[in-house]
This record gives sequence, structure tokens and C-alpha cells, in this order.
Amino acid sequence: MSELTTAAPATEPFALHVGWVVPPFFHELPLGTDDAEEAAEQLYETVHKVMPGGTDQDRFRMFVTYAGIIDDLRNAGAVYAGFCNLDFDGRPSTATVAVYRMPLHDITAEDVLSEALSGLRRAYPDDDVRLSTLPSGKGDSEAVVRIGQAPFTLTAEASPTGEPLEVPRGQIQVYIPLPNNADLLAFELSTPCMEDWDFYSELFATIVRTLDWATEEQAEMEAALSRAQPVPDVAPDPAVVQELYSFSSRVLDGLGVRGRMDEGNVVSAVTCADCWSKGLTTVCTARHLWQIDGVEDAQLAVAVGRLDETFQSQGWLKLAGTPGESVSLAADSGTGHRVNVTVIHGRQRLVVEVVAPCTRTVRGPDDSVFG
Repeated sequence: MSELTTAAPATEPFALHVGWVVPPFFHELPLGTDDAEEAAEQLYETVHKVMPGGTDQDRFRMFVTYAGIIDDLRNAGAVYAGFCNLDFDGRPSTATVAVYRMPLHDITAEDVLSEALSGLRRAYPDDDVRLSTLPSGKGDSEAVVRIGQAPFTLTAEASPTGEPLEVPRGQIQVYIPLPNNADLLAFELSTPCMEDWDFYSELFATIVRTLDWATEEQAEMEAALSRAQPVPDVAPDPAVVQELYSFSSRVLDGLGVRGRMDEGNVVSAVTCADCWSKGLTTVCTARHLWQIDGVEDAQLAVAVGRLDETFQSQGWLKLAGTPGESVSLAADSGTGHRVNVTVIHGRQRLVVEVVAPCTRTVRGPDDSVFG
């Protein structure tokens, strides 16, 4: 990351909650802890999740590769870093996305963009460095974009040859000053898989366009609004939709009742309640809303209890519930899909909501690694 010259602060800037959405197939690296053992344990779990069928040698190489860059990312000021491990018709492909949040003092957005543009052109004379207008969750934003090469060296432990190996790598950086004139966000994508450059370039542009922010006042205002949020005109990701259908099928089996299901079946892209409460209102997840009609209330009450017992026995976390009336459950100790089931008494109706995990990474006003 290039450093920007800053001056002493003149006025106290207003704080911002900042968020962006990453695809669900990206796996976050453990930057949130300074404890080396804890970070290694989290990374170990991530590697096994990414490569459940891989060999011990393959998993070791992946572990060593990312363990070697975590400290570099943290020291450079990264507040988020994640990687993907994809398969393109039998050919493995990978990329890393990092986000840096850097403090600025007594400098306007216009000036910091000018400084970033000139500084990057001096540092990378052979790269494409330009000023661009980028659409985001809050409208168009001015940004400086750098596209170029960033080769790196694999250590002997991570190299398939057993010797240090220099690997070519493409890189895109996008620098976006926040409207409080106190923070500069830098998004960075890197990939050694240049045959997939077009795919990752488009994917990265999509991530940057999800950038959203809100002041404390805006967050309080949004939290005070009704939880009934408008459905954005955005199509959910097809893979996420298929996962929702799969979980809905499990819910139906767990309920163990059958009735009419010809109404109220809707899949939509939504903003999760947690993001909404922080004032971040752009889409971050998807929801499958459906209902069962024509079943006696007493049977529905029993079905709710049956689902509650069955899912908890399978490791789901119970978030809330009223016996015979409603239950709210979450997979993966609260981080996975959520299921909300409610009996509408007197109407012989059961309403089910299945919500995919939020894909947004949120950073609050005090979450910067610079304190």
C-alpha cells in the first residue's frame, strides 16, 4: 500500500459505519486477533473447510501460504482479507481480496485523490493508474484505480517444487475517500490466475459497488424504523437461491405437516436486520418466504415444537421462540442460515422465513486497526 502525506487534524470528523459485500465463496482470513496461536487455529479451521477432500500436503501448502501473509496484511492496515478457492472445469483458481481503512487528517477528498493519483503514478510508472467514477451503495464515488502486476515469491514450504518460486500476479487497487474526510478506503484484488482475469475483474467491480456507509445518527434512525424493509429490485445469486430452497426443504421435513403451499412463496434479495440497524441499507443477503395454509392451529403448534426439537438436536442454535407459536433458529452456532417460523392463529397458517447468511463485512467507527 502506498502511504499518503497527512497533516495535523483541524476538526473532529464524524464517525462512519462502513460495509461492503463479498461473495459467499470467499473465506475471511483471521486479521481480528493479534494472538498468533488463535490466528493459526482459525486459519487451520478455514483451510480444512475450504479443502475437506484435499491431501494433508495440499492443506499444509495452503496454510503456509496464507499464514505467511496475515502479518503483512495486518501491518499494512488491512481491516479485511479473504480468499477464494474455485474450480473452473477441473482447473483450480484463486484470488485474494483485501480492504484497508486508513486515517486522514485535515485533507479533503479532492486533495487525497489528487495525491493518490500522482503518488501511484510515480510508484508504478508501467501500470494503468486513473481517476474513475464508481457507482456504490451511496451513489457515484470518485476513486483512483490502479491496474498492474504484483509478482510475489512463494516460500519453499508453500512451493510445489520445494524451492522458492516467483509467481506472476495481477492486481487491482481502488482508493475511495469517505465523505467524512477522515478515512480512505482501499480495495485490493490479487490473483496469480491470469487466465481468469476477466472473471475476477468483474467480480471485484461488483464488490466495490456494494460499498455502503452511515453515520451514527443515520444508524439510529434506521434502527428506529419498522423492521419491514422494502424489497430492492435486485436478483439474488442463483447459488444462494438453491441453498435457500435446500434449507426450506429441511424445514418442511422438520415440521412434518402438509397443507396448501400455493401462496406467499417468494425469494428476494434483502438487507439483514443487523446491517439495517447500522444504517447500511443495500442488499447483503437473500430470503425465502413461504407459508403453509389449511392446517389446524393445534397441528401447527405441534409442528413448531417438532421443528424446534429436531433442529436443536442437529446443532442449530435457538435464538428466540414462544412454545406453540413461533421459533427462531440459526445454523453453525448462529453464523449460518436462519429460520423463523410463526403460527398465524385463527387463519390456519404457518409463515416460514429462511434467510441466508449476511455476506457483508461491516466495520464500525472504532474498528479501524489504527484505533
